Amino acid sequence: MDPVVVLAADEAFAMPLAVTVRSALENLAEGRKLQIYVLDGGIQESTKQRVERSWPAGRFVLNWLSVDEQLFAKLPVWGHVSQVAYYRLLLPKLLPEHLSRVIFLDCDLLVCGDLSELWQCDQRGFLCLAVQDCAAPYIDAMLAIENAENCCPHLGSTMPIENYQELGLNPLMPYFNSGVMVVDVDGWRRESLSQQLLDCLEENRSYIRWWDQYALNVVLADRWGMLDPRWNQGANVYNFSRWDRSYYDRETYLQVLEHPFIIHFTTKFKPWKITCIHPRRKQFFKVLDRTEWSGWRPPKFDSAHSMLEFLKTQQRRLRYASRRFLSSWSR
Repeated sequence: MDPVVVLAADEAFAMPLAVTVRSALENLAEGRKLQIYVLDGGIQESTKQRVERSWPAGRFVLNWLSVDEQLFAKLPVWGHVSQVAYYRLLLPKLLPEHLSRVIFLDCDLLVCGDLSELWQCDQRGFLCLAVQDCAAPYIDAMLAIENAENCCPHLGSTMPIENYQELGLNPLMPYFNSGVMVVDVDGWRRESLSQQLLDCLEENRSYIRWWDQYALNVVLADRWGMLDPRWNQGANVYNFSRWDRSYYDRETYLQVLEHPFIIHFTTKFKPWKITCIHPRRKQFFKVLDRTEWSGWRPPKFDSAHSMLEFLKTQQRRLRYASRRFLSSWSR
């Protein structure tokens, strides 16, 4: 069976959607197709046609699924994230009944590996397979990581679920990123998981961090399985200047850093923004130039705010280069 892939996007993420899927199709095994379902958050019809023309004909079957935004109207959003981030929580309700298992992908990815290999991963009885979040690898990293003193200053969060004690969660449990998941949709249906996830968000509203991930890591605690970390290389891996300043062992660190199966442009600094300093940003535009958005590049300064953001970017770029330089001398 060909891989079944689900993504969620609105008009603002139509271009990155085109790039993500284009990269997946270009690295898919010969003779395979992708069965693609896009949870549509209001993409214009002309943009949908542009997206579809961005992908090689004959390698995919595309289904657009409209989503009622009112289902998510009360859920909190801020920063660069919209309600679309929550669509994945209702996969059993939004997808056709005959789909029992899917790969869910965010739309800020570059797929470098063959998704048919991810599709063939053994579910092992878990409701979800995912990758430990390299920006927040544990429920309480200060307790879970042996070299916490060296590693924790480089994390996005040492405690992504602040009220974990009240919820009875083990602080040593890994915490996963929801941008790449292999989902047992039938299992979610049996467990009425979507309602559990929505209830979790409602009951813990004041503690929500990273939107859908909060609920997924609370409700799926002990019920998700780990994927090879190369299937979701988060941007935070580049904050670790050396393997011994990360929570990885040396071999895993080098594999994730140098040979990712999927590059995930986590954080608000997306490659299509002038503020992005991600080391693999150029790869994004190489794929972009094979889509209907070929030649597009972000405008540098369209406002005083964008100028300020650009200056902040240069400051971050200098800090990043300094860390790398100093670490090379200390080896």
